[in-house]
Amino acid sequence: MYTLDMPNRFFLWLYSYAKPVQLNLGNLPPDLPATDLRYFLRILQHLDQLLPGAGMTFVLTWHLDAFHEVMKDAVILLVGDEQYQTPSYQRHVRAIFKTGGIRPNPVRDTLRLPCPIAWRALLRDARNRGTRIKRWWRHGSPGKVGTPMGEIPLGYFQLRDADPAPVEQRPVDGFFAGVQADSGWTLRASVAARKQMAAGLAAAQAALPQYRIESLLAPFTSGKRLGPEAYTQALASAKIALAPRGNLDETFRLFEAAKLGCVIVSDPLPQRWYYQGCPVVSIPNWSVLPGVLKGLLADPAKLAELSLRTRQWWDSTLSEAAVAKHIAQQLANADCRDLQE
Repeated sequence: MYTLDMPNRFFLWLYSYAKPVQLNLGNLPPDLPATDLRYFLRILQHLDQLLPGAGMTFVLTWHLDAFHEVMKDAVILLVGDEQYQTPSYQRHVRAIFKTGGIRPNPVRDTLRLPCPIAWRALLRDARNRGTRIKRWWRHGSPGKVGTPMGEIPLGYFQLRDADPAPVEQRPVDGFFAGVQADSGWTLRASVAARKQMAAGLAAAQAALPQYRIESLLAPFTSGKRLGPEAYTQALASAKIALAPRGNLDETFRLFEAAKLGCVIVSDPLPQRWYYQGCPVVSIPNWSVLPGVLKGLLADPAKLAELSLRTRQWWDSTLSEAAVAKHIAQQLANADCRDLQE
């Protein structure tokens, strides 16, 4: 990669900030709040180590349309978009790496989901297309530009750093903790998926009393949530973690479980580079959960193998160091294409 032998610059632009704030990555607080901010700031730290003297600007932002002069020709880490939108400033920046995916799943994949989830997901995709049209009308279409745009994982949110025990030494066989929307009809696919998971979990607890399967599924308005330390300890104590989809087709819980080396059972996963070859146990419907848990828990060797592969997947693909390496490689490839042209 062509470098200028100049220091890199890093900026953070939260919704609450009037403009981007420059970061000193060597002087970050050692105990950052338990949000996804920690994951992405650590990625930036690794990028600075991988690209010393590159003279590049990196901006970590939640903004899809707001643009500031420091973003010109910068590398953007865009967090929080759940609607597969293209930033209106795409043509003005060097590259964009965003969470949540850059395009919806193929319709054929969505149609394979359980009906209560599939039709809600299709409605959500239709709404997102409408949002894109409105944004193009307001801001203008970014058009077909050469600016690379790629996908990066959600990372973790609630998780604290921990050194979990080997899976065979963990006292809890299966675990889920989360909130559920209050009773009532909803268009949200995440709520439908979580209700199905809750039914499958209850059936598993009834069918497998010999195993310790714990759950904390509290109403959204109850305030009965585990704090970061308690959540981390509970997840680190579990052999198997359940990871139903979130507001989009991904969830922080899956990445948090991977970091702790849990065996993960989840909904079908989207087609993204970081899921290729992953050791997640993907099930078509949560009604099969009792049989899946019984098969896994009856085979300690298989559990140990999956746990090891999950931790290796985190280290090689999802960790802050691995994602920074992926971004650096993509930037190098983009620069080579530009030079060839």
